[in-house]
Amino acid sequence: MYFEKIIGQSFAKKYIANSINKNKINHAYLFEGIDGVGKNTFAKEFAKYLLKIDHVENSPDYISIEPQGASIKIAQIRNLQSDVIVKPHGDYKIYVINDAEKMTVESQNALLKTLEEPPGYVIIILITNNKNSLLDTIKSRCDIVKFLPIPSVELKRYLENRGIDEKKSSILSTFSRGSISKALELSESSDFMIMREDIQNNIQIMLEKNIVEILELPNKYDKYKNNIVEVLDITINYFRDIMMMKENVNKDMIINIDKITFLQNMSKKINYSQVSKIIDIIEETKKKLRSNCNFNLSIQVMALNIYEVIK
Repeated sequence: MYFEKIIGQSFAKKYIANSINKNKINHAYLFEGIDGVGKNTFAKEFAKYLLKIDHVENSPDYISIEPQGASIKIAQIRNLQSDVIVKPHGDYKIYVINDAEKMTVESQNALLKTLEEPPGYVIIILITNNKNSLLDTIKSRCDIVKFLPIPSVELKRYLENRGIDEKKSSILSTFSRGSISKALELSESSDFMIMREDIQNNIQIMLEKNIVEILELPNKYDKYKNNIVEVLDITINYFRDIMMMKENVNKDMIINIDKITFLQNMSKKINYSQVSKIIDIIEETKKKLRSNCNFNLSIQVMALNIYEVIK
C-alpha cells in the first residue's frame, strides 16, 4: 500500500495511488492545504516511490526549492529551467516548490513556460497553503490535490503514540486545528497552558463588566504582543464554545472541553446575540493588528466595544 506513513489524507492517497496504478502520472501537481497536514511529507513519499530510493534528499534527481527571504525569486525558477534539460540518473527528475504562494508574478510566469512543455521525465510539485495566490494559468496546468486538516481523533492518536498523555493530546489535537506541526509546536510550549489561563481570566474580566479592569486589559495582553493573533483566535474559540453551551450542543463539539465548568459559568453571564457581536469585534481587532494598527489602542478599543455590548 502506498503512503502508509501519511496520517489521514485518504483523498490524496487514493488520487495519487490511482495515478500510479494506471501509469498516468502527471508532470505537475499542486498540493494545497493548511500548513502542517503532511503535504511535504507526502511529496517525499511520492518521490521515494518514483525514484526508487529511501532517502530522496540525497538524490540529485530530487530538488527542493524554498523561498529566499520573503519570496521565491525569478532567479530560482531560471535555475530550475536550466536544470530540467539535464537528464536524470533514473526515470524521473522531481522538483518540489515549497510555499509556492510566495512565488513572485515574474517567477510564476517563468515557471509557466516549463509547465507548458516539460521534458517527459520532469515532475513538478507545488506545495501551498493558498492556491488563490497562484496564477490561473499555473493552476490549470497542474493536477490539484487537496489536503484536509487531520481529523482530531487521528491527530490525538498520533500524539499519544509520541508519548503525550491522553488529556494533553486531546487538548492539542483540538487547538491545532488539524495541523500536525502546530500540535507538536504547542506540545513543546511550556507557556501554552499558562496562556489559556490568562485568556480565561481576561474573558472573565470582560464579562464581569468592571470598567476599571477592562481598561487595564491592554496591559494584560501586552505580554502576548508577538503572538496576539493566536491569542485572539483562542479567545474566539472560548466564545464560540460559550455559544455552543447556550445551544446545548453535543459536548464533543466543544473545543475547550477541559474547561467546561468555566464555560458553563460564563454562558450564564451573556446572551447568544452578545456572544456573536463579541466574536465580530475580536475578528475586527485581528484585522487591525494585521494592518499594523497601534497595539494598545486596538486592544483598548476592542475591550471598550465588548463592554458596550454587555453592559
